[in-house]
Amino acid sequence: MIDLKEFKEALGSAAEELSEEEILKLRENQDQMAEIFFYSWLAEINKNKV
Repeated sequence: MIDLKEFKEALGSAAEELSEEEILKLRENQDQMAEIFFYSWLAEINKNKV
């Protein structure tokens, strides 16, 4: 998981308009999406090996 400070910096000026709770939820959602994409990619790679 990306460091909260680094995540806020990546959001830029949008971070100033969001609450701490909203930023944490965004980071959590991003992590979940990354995990979904990774496992989808992994399944595709393994499918091609069979």
